[in-house]
Amino acid sequence: MTQNQPYPRPAYAWYCLGVICLAYLFGFMDRIIVGLLTPAIQADLGLTDSQMGIIQGLAFALFYTVFGLPIGLAADRTNRKRLLTAGTAIWSLATAGAGLVRSFWGLFFMRAGVGAGEATLNPCTTSLIGDYFEPKSRPKAFGIYTMSTALGTGVTYLGGGLVLAFVGVGTGGNTFNMPVLGEVPAWQAVFIIIGMAGLVPALLMALTVREPARRDLAAGTSQKASWADIRAFLRQNRTTLLCHHFGVAFIIMAVYGWVNWMPAFFVRIHEWPVARFSIWYGIFGGLTGVLSAISSGFVTNWLKAKGFTDGTMRTVLIGGLGLTIGTGVAPLMPSPELALAGYCIAGIFANYPPAQALAAIAEMTPNQLRGIVTAIYVLVIGIGGAGVGPFAMGWVTDNVFGDPMKIHYSMALVTLVMGSLGTALIAYGLKAFRGSLSRVTWG
Repeated sequence: MTQNQPYPRPAYAWYCLGVICLAYLFGFMDRIIVGLLTPAIQADLGLTDSQMGIIQGLAFALFYTVFGLPIGLAADRTNRKRLLTAGTAIWSLATAGAGLVRSFWGLFFMRAGVGAGEATLNPCTTSLIGDYFEPKSRPKAFGIYTMSTALGTGVTYLGGGLVLAFVGVGTGGNTFNMPVLGEVPAWQAVFIIIGMAGLVPALLMALTVREPARRDLAAGTSQKASWADIRAFLRQNRTTLLCHHFGVAFIIMAVYGWVNWMPAFFVRIHEWPVARFSIWYGIFGGLTGVLSAISSGFVTNWLKAKGFTDGTMRTVLIGGLGLTIGTGVAPLMPSPELALAGYCIAGIFANYPPAQALAAIAEMTPNQLRGIVTAIYVLVIGIGGAGVGPFAMGWVTDNVFGDPMKIHYSMALVTLVMGSLGTALIAYGLKAFRGSLSRVTWG
């Protein structure tokens, strides 16, 4: 496989990305559905906010990050399509498995399985997009890829609200009659239904997606990078990578925190039923999230056309500022309608950081290293973002404010502190990022 081969036909490249996006959609649903089910799980199993923060975040993030580095290396050396297919199947089965356990530790290990499977997602996809699409199309491709999180959010809340209403999930002990299993708690039925549906994109990927030729290989190195090559790249670009990885991690810490705790916030503070909140946020939050993901690539290309070579990271910065302000104010609004509007407005910016952060990695990193560099990024955002974010909000509610009815204060506080730290790091790293781009030896 050589970088001199032509790129795949655009129609086929977009089809392959569509299959990957479908997998990512289900993967993101699997990540955040536990937040929607939190009130019912707590009522059934008696778990505290701190314990639910661990189930929502740390359980997933621990294995998401532990498996990320070896999978990143494998993505640089082996068949990425097969790795991603296996990962999709694993995280889907683990989500279904959450519907078969009835303890904190049972949920912990099933969420860990979701994390282990999803560890394949970003390293493989970042590398694949670089080989499916020409450089000018990549910012848009990464925007479309990240749109899956917006669709996943919308489908989880809108579709999930309808499913919750169908199976009878509330904050009590309702049950649902499942084939073969019989009567199970309604919240467990949701896990089983969504987990089994996630096997559909795994099957499509296995049967219809082909591994592309590798391209964008760094000059003067072999197709498979050595440990010396990896260390040299990381050392040469350390300021860029530190600011990029940790800046985005702080921003995502805020995002994962409010996404996971919004259902509990609306139930406790505004007395909305879970199904009502999820349907309304699914409609409007999903639409603004899709707009955010799609527009992020256009914003990057517009900035570059204006002469900003660091346009990808400037888009990350714009998104970080917008969502930090929006989600810091939204939980303090006096009515549920205003709070929902605040979160939806913030959603316009929410996908700028994750979409263009991946585009920035592909832009500054040779093909031989994209998997491992993305895996290191996933390690940082997994622990700092997906792991600490939900736990931090639960912990602050329990230990700082000491009152579950003050969850809105913990959401505002954690969001403003973490989002501000993240945007400051991104702004500081812009100069270093431009230096990294100046050293590119391909394209």
